[in-house]
Amino acid sequence: MPRSRKGGLAAALLLFALPLVAAQPYHLTLEANPGAPFPFLGKFGTVTLDVYPGGVRAETLLMNAFSRNGASTITVENPITRLATNEPITGIVAALQKLGRSEVADAPEPSRGPDLDGRVGNLPARRYRLIYGDAWIDVWTATSIPENLQLRAIVAELVRGIAPGTAVALRKIPGTPLYVELNFRRFHKLPLLRLKSFAPNSDGEEKALRVGRLYFSAP
Repeated sequence: MPRSRKGGLAAALLLFALPLVAAQPYHLTLEANPGAPFPFLGKFGTVTLDVYPGGVRAETLLMNAFSRNGASTITVENPITRLATNEPITGIVAALQKLGRSEVADAPEPSRGPDLDGRVGNLPARRYRLIYGDAWIDVWTATSIPENLQLRAIVAELVRGIAPGTAVALRKIPGTPLYVELNFRRFHKLPLLRLKSFAPNSDGEEKALRVGRLYFSAP
């Protein structure tokens, strides 16, 4: 077969394979505890994040929310009023600033410490250390899990609302976050985010990324 035809066939096979790679099924469950270092977020309690190829869902004591990949909004479900509203992702910063202000809000972009290979649970991961003088944050991520752009976009806005300098540094860290630990003067080895489970399937994704049956859409 001529080289040009071989090259065309290889390109065609690659194009057919790309959707399969993009649709690789997985279900990543993370647990966040933002109220520990930031008391103004304490009323939300522990946040459970379920990440799927098609988007991400968050569940808290007060409300639940989900956002599909590519959406510019987050659908928020209020279990008390049974109402579901669509809130812009870009509104997260303003909403956080209304709730309160963190003591690291004015901290500059941290410097980077040495990277370290290791594991989080059974998953291979890499540690990135963000240094703030004599304090630091360790961020462990995995590249073996497909990166969820919706999760990254939401987390970027959340961090930007709490510590803009840290948000700049996080944008430079590749991979899917699995574990985040604070090592500050008042918070030594405090887990801010931790891995709960990982499964190579997308069971429950359809239900997680749609409004519940007993909810009504708010005008």
